[in-house]
Amino acid sequence: MAQYFSIIFFIHVAPHLPLWMTDIIGCILGQLMRHSQNSLYRNSKINLALTQTELNSAEIKSLASKSLCRTISNFFEMPLIWTASDQWIKKKITKINGEDSLLAALEQKAGVILVIPHIGNWEILGRHSSRYAPMTSLYKQQKNPALESFIKQGREASGSALVPTNTKGVAALLKALRRNELTAILPDHVPTKNSGIFTPFFGQPAYTMTLVHQLIKRTQCNVVIGYAIRVKQGFELNYEAPETAIYDAKEKVSVAALNQSIEKVVSRHISQYQWGYKRFKRRPEGTATPYT
Repeated sequence: MAQYFSIIFFIHVAPHLPLWMTDIIGCILGQLMRHSQNSLYRNSKINLALTQTELNSAEIKSLASKSLCRTISNFFEMPLIWTASDQWIKKKITKINGEDSLLAALEQKAGVILVIPHIGNWEILGRHSSRYAPMTSLYKQQKNPALESFIKQGREASGSALVPTNTKGVAALLKALRRNELTAILPDHVPTKNSGIFTPFFGQPAYTMTLVHQLIKRTQCNVVIGYAIRVKQGFELNYEAPETAIYDAKEKVSVAALNQSIEKVVSRHISQYQWGYKRFKRRPEGTATPYT
């Protein structure tokens, strides 16, 4: 029953919340989850302690709280962004940095992978980026039919095509790149077995997808890092070149460069990264999980 009402709220109420209210909701719920030692807060502290070793305990707790508040606010912003008009999206984008990097990559006529880390609000970046070229994105289908229809319709509102996270979806990405289009991939989740390798992420072995490297290898496409940072009046969009080693023929070198590219972005906006995700849940053999 609770899940039913949560879905109703997400579909019918959340799209009408102003941005300032999503900030307040995120702050209130984030503090409640901190005081109750919610698992997202605990995971955030663990991840920060593993990766930001220069911080003391008080700094880690403070940063974990800020990250959690932003993650929750981001969750409530998503329905608003999915249902918003193009005019609203344009109004809320206060600044675009590095647009020339994306345009230059598209001009090379080899297709572009837009690598979008889980920082800030990636949904508005998707709504905006499809204006430069047709865009194809990987998408994990929702179990609830009403939620599935709502999310899919929202994400395709600006012309982006969603494809499943399987071999069929990868084939669609390859076709899009060969048509010199945009593809969007969120690279910092734990991939399925045999679809990643361990490579450092802030000094920790992180099981990281090899898909970006495989697509580069097969199409000679270009890569651009994209992210949208939440600012007072809306969102600041950013496009930038990745570490050049991402184009290396050696898989290990390329995947390491992918994580290094993400690290650079996260280090600039560390409180807006989604630290609550169990990024290190898959560990090298013989290594215990840190999330016990």
